[in-house]
Amino acid sequence: FLLNPEIDESRLELIDGEAVAKPMPTWGHARVANRIGSLLEGFGSAGVEPRAVIQSANASPIPDVAFYRTGEPDESEYMHSPPHLAVEVMSPGQGIPFMRRKAALYARFGVECTWVVDLNRREVHVFELGTERTLGLGQRLTTPAVPGLDVDVSALFPAPR
Repeated sequence: FLLNPEIDESRLELIDGEAVAKPMPTWGHARVANRIGSLLEGFGSAGVEPRAVIQSANASPIPDVAFYRTGEPDESEYMHSPPHLAVEVMSPGQGIPFMRRKAALYARFGVECTWVVDLNRREVHVFELGTERTLGLGQRLTTPAVPGLDVDVSALFPAPR
């Protein structure tokens, strides 16, 4: 997939053997991903839109944010080992069924926790330990994947204008 010269893979993800176009991020999408990355930096290392290569699952997803407590990839590498947390910010045209599919892929890769951030509803779907929970504004976001993190979901979103 990544070595195929006929494919511009820069915005394609390989999900369960299927090439899926990753939508270009909107300004709001980019701001939230940046906000989350900055928040996580105090607990380890976070990167925005790193490519993962999951050979055992025939997949190459691009999470919006990947977080490692320790052991992050070298600067020139793709992710070959699972991050502790993967974050997906939903883009127009993406729905929660597709995001559940990606969260299941990340779990098979060994990712401890996946957040799916819904900009329109201003909520976060948290997938960890085989469960899904949805948190809204005013609720506390915590996860064992990021020890010590305890933040109001409202902090992830810019203030409404």
